[in-house]
Amino acid sequence: MRFTPIRALVGIFAALLTSAFAHQATGIKLTEPTADSITVWTRITRDAQRVSDEGPLPSTKLFDRTSGQEIPFKDNATYINARAEITFPPGADMGSIRGAALGAGGQTRVRYRAADQSVWASTPWRDVDPARDFTATFALSGLAAATRYEIVVEARQRVEAAVLSTTHGGFVTAPGEKTEAAARFTVMSCQEYGERDRPDGFAIYPAMLALGPDFFVNTGDAVYYDHGPVHAVNADLARYHWARMYGFPTLRDFHRQVGSFFMKDDHDTLTNDSHPDDRSGDLTFTAGLRIFREQTAPAEPPYRTQRWGRHLQVWFLEGRDFRSTAEEDRTQTPGILGAKQLAWLEATLAASDATFRVVITPTPIVGPDRDNKDDNYANKGYIIEGAKVRALLARFSNLTVVTGDRHWQYVSRDKTTGIEEWSVGAATDTHAGGWNEKTPRPEHRFLRTGHGGFFSGEVKPAAPGATLALRLHATDGTVVFESVKSSAR
Repeated sequence: MRFTPIRALVGIFAALLTSAFAHQATGIKLTEPTADSITVWTRITRDAQRVSDEGPLPSTKLFDRTSGQEIPFKDNATYINARAEITFPPGADMGSIRGAALGAGGQTRVRYRAADQSVWASTPWRDVDPARDFTATFALSGLAAATRYEIVVEARQRVEAAVLSTTHGGFVTAPGEKTEAAARFTVMSCQEYGERDRPDGFAIYPAMLALGPDFFVNTGDAVYYDHGPVHAVNADLARYHWARMYGFPTLRDFHRQVGSFFMKDDHDTLTNDSHPDDRSGDLTFTAGLRIFREQTAPAEPPYRTQRWGRHLQVWFLEGRDFRSTAEEDRTQTPGILGAKQLAWLEATLAASDATFRVVITPTPIVGPDRDNKDDNYANKGYIIEGAKVRALLARFSNLTVVTGDRHWQYVSRDKTTGIEEWSVGAATDTHAGGWNEKTPRPEHRFLRTGHGGFFSGEVKPAAPGATLALRLHATDGTVVFESVKSSAR
């Protein structure tokens, strides 16, 4: 009988152990698609799949920094003067708690080609960045407009090592701004981990994917730092929220196939209704902004606009970075967009010759909203800047506002300016609520509460102009309300 030397066995076991550390459990994201470019977000994980939802939970406690007394957790709460203590069950760590997908060192690259081509282009291998949650991004440029591309994202542990993980996907680039092109896109908001409706994530994602969208928009609240048994009161736990969410199969499958635009709101920046300069435990608003960029690879500046052919232009507003602080709100007119963003919005709307203008906002511009809220332009606290923004938007024809944040679906028309706003609703039925469907306001064209869903827009060229179909969907994709706009050139 022959025995393998101990030294050889040690080498074999070490190779097997380290080979497990170049996976892609949180998938990829394809962000900011244009006519000639896209960004590919990648991340290497220690394990091939997220930890199951049967895994253990850490013990998270907060203590007042001044008195030392323990502070109880409440959903939607902010802990300004608190320090956090995190402890794990015996044998557990950040990589083994419920839903976790711990990052790991290694290298990634992207291979890509137009779908009708046989030759692959390739980026150089790149080390993931431990300081950015083991992520790397690749800016693909020089792409052909209105073209479907295939991509393969590969991961390996180190230089010259074998490829250990591959993720296949694809996307379409935008048509040129003079191109008579159809377009289809979807918009969603407010996905809360504790109120998902499938064991593998959310039903809304396969429902949207079935429509074959050219691009997708998440208006914010992609995660809820301030909900559930594990509040994100430090940076590690904030990253944990992203990993456990985007490790779900339904999200991974969607985001490898559709180009996305990510917008932030309060719950995926810090906490409910948060302002610049806020903090909660050991997590600051500034750190929240940095982690959001790290996890979604948005364009800079965060307000931007994208043309999608002759007939469609979309604006993405930024609702957190530039709003006045809580202290400034007491001494000056409260603001959300800020002067620079407002000037940009006016200039780009005026410069556009697109048939249809769609302005997507993280929080409502029209509403109505509940009287106990004070976080958006439909609330009294922002009435001055809100009126200014509505008057600005009303100057432009064929303009529609699409908003996230509210947990009910509505279509409303501002009584003063006539601006129309579509609220996409929450991601699941269990997360929906906040309004009574039996008490619509005069400005409501449509009102649906108690049910989640999403929004879709579809542009079709139609001589001598085009049509834009606006639709609200249930979480299974069923259309619950539709309106079609048309314009002849």
